[in-house]
Amino acid sequence: MKTPLPLRLKRPRRVQILSAAVFLIAGIVYFGTLHAMDGRAEAYFRQLRQSDPALYLTQLREAQGFDTFLEEYRTLDHYDDFRQAPPNFLVGRWTLRPDPIRLSPGTAPSECSDPVTLDYGLFLQLETGGVALPVSYRIEGKTVEMRIGPDTIVPIELVSYGAQLDHIAFTAPGRESVSYGYLCGR
Repeated sequence: MKTPLPLRLKRPRRVQILSAAVFLIAGIVYFGTLHAMDGRAEAYFRQLRQSDPALYLTQLREAQGFDTFLEEYRTLDHYDDFRQAPPNFLVGRWTLRPDPIRLSPGTAPSECSDPVTLDYGLFLQLETGGVALPVSYRIEGKTVEMRIGPDTIVPIELVSYGAQLDHIAFTAPGRESVSYGYLCGR
């Protein structure tokens, strides 16, 4: 039986050492540049938040998605407490469906059946029964709460993909089950 030879590590060649050094330096420069760009972007957003809140919210939504936008929107537009004005992304006419449907981003359903309208201080469901309720709204987490009268709160779940609000889900007044709402007009 042969005795195993001791392991000997070869000394790296000069080319290998130079290659490793180049990659290390390139990595340091790359990550340093990323860090500097993150700092510049953060300063830009901080300055924009003060000077132009509407543009800040639009760019924040596009850069970081709807969930991050929603938290900032709640803070900047004072939706910590109930207000009569609905959040601007909810204003309009919504078609209610019993089941979720899949639409391309930015498109509306071809038919606006069973519509409800969320407007300033009102929840309107005129076509299917003539309901017009005084309401107020606040944002709590990823949900908009719609208060009807002094003691009824209807949570409206916001379903978003990336920067776009896809649909809402809530139990509309006078209904027993959850309906899925898709914007079909402003």
